[in-house]
Amino acid sequence: MPAVEAWLLGGPADGRITPIDVDEDGSLPQVLILPQTGAYLGVRDQPSPPVQYRYRRCDGEDDPPTFQYDGPLPHAQ
Repeated sequence: MPAVEAWLLGGPADGRITPIDVDEDGSLPQVLILPQTGAYLGVRDQPSPPVQYRYRRCDGEDDPPTFQYDGPLPHAQ
């Protein structure tokens, strides 16, 4: 599937340009959900569940397409 480079503003991916997959007609999604996982040393035997972050597409920002951080998703979603 083709991808377009987009700019992410705010949140854990602030300032990054990253490839975003487009759909069949070449359109970018209006919302991105980015999971963040990691392994950390600590007292737990198991890693924490991944945290998912939401980025919303900014209207009128097409060169490059820009997504603004909209906060973490609740764990239930």
